[in-house]
Parts: sequence; structure tokens; C-alpha cells
Amino acid sequence: MEAAGITTVAMSTQWDFIQAEEGPLKLDYLSWLVESACTNTQLKVAFIVDLVRAPAWLFGKFPDAKAMDSHGRSYQLLSWFHDDANAVAMEVLRDVTTHLVNSHSRCVTAVQPVFNNEYEAKYTQEHDCYQDYSPPALTSFRGWLQAKRPRLEELNLRWGTSFKDWAEVAPGVLEAGSMMGVDLAPRYWDFLRFREIHGAEVFNRACAAVQMSGAKCFHHIPEFFTVLGAVYGATMFKHIAASPHTDFLVMDSNFRTAYGTVMNPSKLRLVISAAVAYGKPVHFEVAYGQTATEELLEAGFRAALLAGAQGLGVASWLGRLPMNATVRNAMQVPPQAVPCRARELVGVFVHLDSCSAWHGLQWGWARKDPLHDFIQDLADTLTSSCQTDIALYLELDRFAAALPSFDRVVFVEPVVLAGKQELETYTLVKSAIRAMPHDLLYLPANNTGIQMTVFADL
Repeated sequence: MEAAGITTVAMSTQWDFIQAEEGPLKLDYLSWLVESACTNTQLKVAFIVDLVRAPAWLFGKFPDAKAMDSHGRSYQLLSWFHDDANAVAMEVLRDVTTHLVNSHSRCVTAVQPVFNNEYEAKYTQEHDCYQDYSPPALTSFRGWLQAKRPRLEELNLRWGTSFKDWAEVAPGVLEAGSMMGVDLAPRYWDFLRFREIHGAEVFNRACAAVQMSGAKCFHHIPEFFTVLGAVYGATMFKHIAASPHTDFLVMDSNFRTAYGTVMNPSKLRLVISAAVAYGKPVHFEVAYGQTATEELLEAGFRAALLAGAQGLGVASWLGRLPMNATVRNAMQVPPQAVPCRARELVGVFVHLDSCSAWHGLQWGWARKDPLHDFIQDLADTLTSSCQTDIALYLELDRFAAALPSFDRVVFVEPVVLAGKQELETYTLVKSAIRAMPHDLLYLPANNTGIQMTVFADL
């Protein structure tokens, strides 16, 4: 790996492995694992602690701590909403991080806390169903709603429901891909906002524990310009990226679209630019699957560097990609790969919240991921000239602050706005860009003539 130019290796462990029985953690195992790199090489270690795969004894102690989907199926995965079980998880995270830092301080540089079965900062989904509908999750949701709307009759008016008691209140039964078109119902958006806020708190609290234990904290972030964003809680990214407890971000991609086709790497210019806008170091990682080729690897790395990525990496490479000069050459993009210097900076606004307007894949449409297609077309257009640099923003207030730095603007109209403050910011931005060269675009919402919905503050 060192010969291939790799400087950091990611290692991981699952909670249920290092603490199969209630009691001491298998910290010796962690030492043996990291010493394979720390003792024999100059490689640094970024360690991933998988907390979502909790041990069986924890579920025996807290039977309601299992995550549950919208159809009532429970999983051997830790619910983010069970306070007591998550307090135990935080103790484990602190103990693991402290041990790694104290025993290998010059080698173990960062830790990623994981609450998702794919090692990414997102909700888990199974059977195309949304999570989490466990009893603690629903109790937390009701409490959040009651704090904002104490009178049940007001909530019923907002949602168009007829709940007679707070114990009956629940989100709709959500499945990815079961609804065609966008959902503009307040009941749907209130649940998404709750998941976003609570979910981001889970990741940020975990990173605070990592930092307090002496390590840097990071997250893997999947592509978020897709109609699958809502089921995974993609809007959490705003809070995670902005958090002082996040030291750096790893944006990842497997180069595959929802159609099973190979993604054009130009899309990475927009995705990674959106992450760079939060001011944290951003790295790009390729999940090297069956669709990847050396040419695609090089193109992806080149796009990532142009967007501002500070580091490059590969995952899922074992048995597929030999660690040799091919990898080294792909990561060291030659100067001639960038044929000219940028002469303009285009500010792009894509409202991340509005990207959750779809429940999931649009099986009843000709295009089952119209959002991906829209963003891909936009990326292809903006990257067609090497004289154009791109700065993409996901939030109106951040976009407004950056407006003076742009030579021209591409503004994608939101589908939804959340409350009075966001509406006021939207109005100010629209007024400001009228005095600039700009293009207005619209998301492929396929609705019945409604351009934008503004929800009253909850």
C-alpha cells in the first residue's frame, strides 16, 4: 500500500465483536489490528467503530432498543432513539477511542463512529422502508411535536388528520418508491425534519465523544443528489458538515447510478463542491466495484481534485484492485489533465431540503431517478469548459453570504421552504441575483402546477 502511494489505511470493528458478552471490551484485539500497520509501516490509521451492530446482550437488557421500519419489522440494529442503549454505546466509543489514542497516538489519527449498516452517515433502510418507527423513536417524535404544537387539534389541522390522543400520533407509513412525484404534505415534511435534527445530533454527539477522547472525528458521506435522499436522511449532512465536532469529511461514490449504469464523474464536481463549501477538509473515496475501470478511477479523482478534495482513496478494493503503480498513477493526476485555467466562478444553488421531496425511486416514470438525471445534466453543462470553476451551496443563507464572489449564478428553484426565516432569505437572494448574470432552473418535480410550497413554522 505504501508503494502505491497510500498514506492512511481504514480499519474497523463491530461493537458486537469486541463485546460479545457484557463486560470488558476486547481491546487487545484492537491493538493487534492497528499494530499490523503501526508497527510494520509508516501508514496512519483511521479507525471505524460500528455501533449500530450492537451485541445481543444489549437487546436482552433493552428489548425495545432495536431499530424498526415503517412496517413494524425490527432489526438487530441499534435504534438511534433509545437513550439508555445509546448511552452505553457512547461509553464503548469513548473507551475504544481512548485506548487507541493512548496506545498508538502517533499512528491512529482519526475515528469514525458508525450508526448505519453501510458505514455512512445516514439512516439504514431495509425492504425499501423508512426507519425508525420503534417505540422510543415514536415517543421522541411525539415529544418533539408536542413541544412545538402543544394543542393536538392544531396538529390535526396542519396534517389533515383526526388523532384523538397524542399516543395515536405517528408519521405516515413511508416506503421508498411507493409514491410517484413529490410529496408536499406537512406530515411528511415534519417527520423528515425531526429525523434530520435528531439524526444529526446522534452523529455530532458521537464525534464530540471522539474528540474528547483525543482523536479527530470524521464521517463517510454518500452522494446526496438522488431521489433516495429522503429515506436515508440526507439533509442531516448540513448539520454534520457544519458541526465543530466534525474534523473532516470523506465523500464516497461507487460510480453507479440507480439505473445500474456507470455515472459520469462530472457529477462529483457538484457533490464535492457542496461539501467543500462548509470549510472542512474533504476527501474523496471510490468504492471500487465491478463497474470501475482505471480510466474511470482517474476521471473521478481528477473531478474530485478540481472540486477541492484534499485527499483521494479507494474502498472495496481487496481482490479487485491490486495496490501497485496503477493506483499511484491514478491518484497523481498530471498537470496536463487540466487543459486550462478557470476564468469564471459560477455559484450554484441546489436546495438540499427540496431534494427530499421524493419518497424514493420513481418506478412509474420513464426516469426512475429524475433528480440524479437533472444534476448530472447540470454537471455536464457546467464542466464542459475548463474555464469554469464551480462553487455549489445547499443552504440559502450560505449561498447569500457567498454571492459577492461569483461571476454568475445558476439558481435551482426550491420545491419547499421551511418557515418565515427561510422565505425571507429566499426573497433577498432572488432580489440580489437579478443584478447578476444568472440562470433559473427548476427541479423535475412533475407536480400539478405548484412551483413552491412554504410551510408555516411548526
